[in-house]
Formats: sequence, structure tokens, C-alpha cells
Amino acid sequence: MLQVVLASSLLRPHAPSRASSNACAAGLEAELLRLQPGSPGAREAVARLTSALAESVGVEDPALSPLIEGEWVLIHTSSSSFDIRNPLGRRSDGTAPGLEGAFQAVTGGARIEAPSSSPIQRAIVDAFSVTQSIRLQGPTKRVEQCVETPLGTLKLGARASVTPKAPKRISFAFDEGFFALRDPLLGVSRIPYPAPFKLLGKEAEGFLDTEYLSEALRVSVGNKGTRFVLRRSSA
Repeated sequence: MLQVVLASSLLRPHAPSRASSNACAAGLEAELLRLQPGSPGAREAVARLTSALAESVGVEDPALSPLIEGEWVLIHTSSSSFDIRNPLGRRSDGTAPGLEGAFQAVTGGARIEAPSSSPIQRAIVDAFSVTQSIRLQGPTKRVEQCVETPLGTLKLGARASVTPKAPKRISFAFDEGFFALRDPLLGVSRIPYPAPFKLLGKEAEGFLDTEYLSEALRVSVGNKGTRFVLRRSSA
């Protein structure tokens, strides 16, 4: 009987150790960090590597972890084709507040199940440098985006919240935005962002689900299905 037990234990496949899983995740991270946006095959490689990272060992309950705090630099996004039936994008949870729902009712976009990002979001993340700041541990929880353009910096701020019931999700609601313009004669001037966030209601709300988090890298998916890869800022 003892020989049978020993033999079966030798034949049974062993689960990979945490050390080997960490090493695998580190290798995937290194590939993502080396990958140049826009290079041949980059979109496909990002999809493959981020999917593998989502299945690997990362920080548990990432939205509740202090490790998610700090400055993050966007380095890759998933591809998303424009859908004329959902010109403002389609949310992954099927909701369509405000103008999003109005456009869907007219164009038939409500019958489409696949999420899609808005053209404004795609244009911004593809053309400019984007930095995201996350502060969740104190009483004032915030998510802020900074977009560097040749004319200056676009800053968008949002109230944020997290809950143990959804330990991967950061929910947010935009409440401020402005352009800080650089001018060699006038210095920096501040122009309000042309969006009445207080009047938009749920249209100004969204969420980020973090699929993978480590000291150096974060992979998150937005409420319209776009996958974002960010590295921790060294600044």
C-alpha cells in the first residue's frame, strides 16, 4: 500500500511554487516594459502578456492595497475599434447614463454587447503622455489624470471609493478639470475643462478594475473595456 501511495504522489502533477510564479510574472513584466508602443505586433503582444499576468501571482485585493497608491505612467492600452452605434463608447456593465443612452436609443447601440472606448479617450491616450495619481488610504480618496500636450497639461480629478466587497475595483466620479497652459509671455494660465461634471451625474462616474498589481507594474481595465498598462513613476 505504501508503494502505491508513493508512486501516485510522484505521478501527480505539482502546482507551481509561489517563487516560480513570481519569477514568471517578473518575466512578463520585463517584456511589457521593454515593448515599444506602436512597434509591429505591439498590440497583440500587449494582449498576450496582460492576459498572462492576469492569471499569474500578483497582489491580492489590489484596490485595497497601499501598493496601488502613487504616480503611474501609462505605457500601453488595448486596441478598440470605433462603433458608430456607440459614439461615446459602451460601458462593460451595460449601463448608459445621460447622452450615452440617448445616442444608443437613436443609433441602436443598446443592442450591442461588446464594450468600446470613446473616441476622445482613444485620441488622448494614443497621442500624449498620461500620468495617473491614486490616493486611497487617507480620508480624501482621489484619482487624478494628467495629460501632457504641447500646449500644456490637462488635469482631471475625481473622487474615489473602494470597498472590500469589490477588492479589485476603484469607483470614481470626476469633479474637476482644467488646462494649465504654458505661455512664454504670460506664464501658466488655468482654463476650466469644458465639462459640467456636477450636471453630468452618473455620466461622470466610472471604475477601474485592477487585474494585476506589483511594485513596478499595474494592469487595469476601465468601465468601457479598455485595458491600461501602467508603470510606477520613478520621478
